[in-house]
Amino acid sequence: MIKKDKHLIIIGGVAAGMKAAAKARRESAAMRITVLTDEEHVSYAGCGMPYFVGDIIKDPQKLIIRRPEYFKGMHDIDVLTHHQVVRIDIRSRSVRVKHLVNGQDLTFHYDKLIIATGAQPVIPPLPGVSLGNIFTLRTVTDAFKIKSFMNAGEKVRNAVVVGGGLIGLEMAENLVVRGVGVTVVELFDHILPPLDKDMALLVQNYVKENGVEVITSDKVESFEGEGGNVTRVITGKQWLPADIVILSVGIKPNTKLAQDAGIKIGVTSAIEVNERMETNIPDVYAAGDCAESTHLITGKPAWVPLGSTAAKMGRVAAVNAAGGHDTLKGILGTLIVKVFEMNVGKVGLSEREAVKEGFTVESVIVPAADRAHYYPGGKEIITKLIADAATRKLLGAEIIGTGVVDKRIDTIATALTFGATVKQVSQLDLAYAPPYAMAMDAIIVAANVLDNKLQGKTAGILPQEVMEKYERGEDFVLLDVRTEAEYKGGHIRGCRHIPLDKLASRVHELDGSKEIITYCRAGLRAAHAYRILRNAGLKNVRYMDGSILAWPYGLEK
Repeated sequence: MIKKDKHLIIIGGVAAGMKAAAKARRESAAMRITVLTDEEHVSYAGCGMPYFVGDIIKDPQKLIIRRPEYFKGMHDIDVLTHHQVVRIDIRSRSVRVKHLVNGQDLTFHYDKLIIATGAQPVIPPLPGVSLGNIFTLRTVTDAFKIKSFMNAGEKVRNAVVVGGGLIGLEMAENLVVRGVGVTVVELFDHILPPLDKDMALLVQNYVKENGVEVITSDKVESFEGEGGNVTRVITGKQWLPADIVILSVGIKPNTKLAQDAGIKIGVTSAIEVNERMETNIPDVYAAGDCAESTHLITGKPAWVPLGSTAAKMGRVAAVNAAGGHDTLKGILGTLIVKVFEMNVGKVGLSEREAVKEGFTVESVIVPAADRAHYYPGGKEIITKLIADAATRKLLGAEIIGTGVVDKRIDTIATALTFGATVKQVSQLDLAYAPPYAMAMDAIIVAANVLDNKLQGKTAGILPQEVMEKYERGEDFVLLDVRTEAEYKGGHIRGCRHIPLDKLASRVHELDGSKEIITYCRAGLRAAHAYRILRNAGLKNVRYMDGSILAWPYGLEK
């Protein structure tokens, strides 16, 4: 039997904590490892919880990945559940613990300490928020409670989801799947706040088409109920019936233990760590949703609480706590979410974030097929690429659609990690066969369009900018160059219609003193029309990126 020497204590389990425990054991057979958690379950699939509520995942045991006895038997790791750490004493290198079942007070001494206390849901201090049937979804226990409520008693008819972020939309979908009428209330002026408004509105329209009522730019002010349970949600503009409420307004890092111990908290309100996951206290590390990281694009501290990041941080912390050397240089905030049959991904900076960071931004929105157009089953995706006009380096991407999004987001994530320019992305040697992609993949097409913009070869305008022109009352010509049938099927209000095949002979009908913006279905014909008008001598011409497919504001017939 190997004699254990140094003692590693890990506060918290799940992605960061348990990854750290398992990796530390692989790094050192001689280290004594103890995991302390106040939860009942220590290793579970948190990201699968909305699908468990929606009955897509039926067996609750599928969410439980590993149990404490597994870690003890397989790795000789002591996992103590229902053990709440109440104090970290840096001087004595110890943690004080309260046993939540028998009330016993305990003290554990450590040689190395990893803090993986995670994050907790933000619960707004609103009147009635403590009523029954108002839930958050952060732990597997939360998921069990929600599903038990859904499966018991009277039928749940109306649900209100407060917050239109990733978890909020996943819950909205899964409640709809169960036959519940769902309203999402979002304080921001569109759902999915991490995305730019132009892309988020396209998702928002799709969510509405799938039966979810979406209320934006409105704030929940209180909850009312009968018999101790919620029955309605009061917003600044209206009241909504509710048999169940899901609070999904965000999370905040659990840092009180660290802060009370004198461990430095960073500008993001999470624990400040270096690339080795070291805090300002020797031999104390932090990992997961309680710790901040560095954004690879801006070089600034960032806090993006995702399970994938937590696992990587836990691994790095473990290697270093066990005496090795490892680093995590930073993150890109890569995310992806399924919303009904639409896939929504983001990586790097949005256009809004890039402008805020001081970049001179150029961007494009380009629809394309996810595979060869003639191959059965192909679906459309819409790619937004954001670049720094000065260096022509890619800054970020947002991709949405019912087609394959994840591999494109992952490709862009790789390119961003190594500081690729738009031109370099356009020349990536990506896999091609008709079932998998077009000969020029969707992200290569988008990169080519953006490269043309950066070189001044074309002049595009985003759909949101066109709408803003309308709202300001600007006098310009919006030119629809689609066929007569397409035009009659639905067009943007106030536009002029000249089919592309007749445009060259009818250029004289256009007022060249006004700005002319061309559009079609997806952007290709609009770009051709742009060329025709420019070749005819018109100077003030642009085409609308993405055209109808990227226009989220409705059409006239």
